Amino acid sequence: MPKITMSTLADFLNPPVVETVLSAQFERLTPMRLVHLGLFWDRVKSRFPLTEERSALVPQIEHFPDPMAASGRVRFEATEIPELPRLWLLNEVGTEMIQIQNDRFIKNWRKQGESDAYPHYEPVIRPAFERDFQEFQSFVIERGLGAVKVNQCEVTYVNHIVSGEGWHKFGEIDRLFPFWSQAQTEVPGDVEDFSVHLRFPISEPETGPIGRLHVDIQPALRASDNRPMYVMNLTARGQSGVGIEFFDIGRRWIVKSFEHLTTKHMHQIWRKK
Repeated sequence: MPKITMSTLADFLNPPVVETVLSAQFERLTPMRLVHLGLFWDRVKSRFPLTEERSALVPQIEHFPDPMAASGRVRFEATEIPELPRLWLLNEVGTEMIQIQNDRFIKNWRKQGESDAYPHYEPVIRPAFERDFQEFQSFVIERGLGAVKVNQCEVTYVNHIVSGEGWHKFGEIDRLFPFWSQAQTEVPGDVEDFSVHLRFPISEPETGPIGRLHVDIQPALRASDNRPMYVMNLTARGQSGVGIEFFDIGRRWIVKSFEHLTTKHMHQIWRKK
């Protein structure tokens, strides 16, 4: 497979992306307690004054060569210490969010209004993650909680492909996705809508498989006006090296795959450069 370079990546002036997520999963910090989450918030609350609590995410590792067996594993641990929650830290307008738990650090950008422009991976999204992740790592060391040893990275792009912009009804799948075609037959007739989950191995020439790209496409209605839309999530998960080097690889796979999995017709709508 030819190497995917930054210069080959498509760029859109009006992309449908509404959220990006960078996540570093690491070996569990067993000394971490609920009070430590609060202490870290105190450290960054001038930028992230709002908080919410969520259930902790289950660790996820891309295994080879048996993904189905690995994904079905359930972890049981005997402990008297209650499971820590996942803490959301949000800025005042909700466009930036940090999520922390004792084995994961996540940074989100979320579109809140039509005027919110997508801040590109470089020079905004990745540097912002690195700044906040370094702050978290320094906190962990200062509090004697151990060391942050990354074992899996995730990059996610969430896209809302809204009707009225190049298409009108759920059945017009071929206007959105080039991998769909349907013969005109009486039975089963015209498709009403569709959903799909696709999984692709991410490989490097020197090392072989290092992760997977997961693509989920689901029909939905936009909450603000009930317009039909397809929600297209692309998640690259894997590991390269000992830190967050996989982010750049995952992002390249997502951007290139999004280009190949959507039509040139929609590229015009999104104003591909």
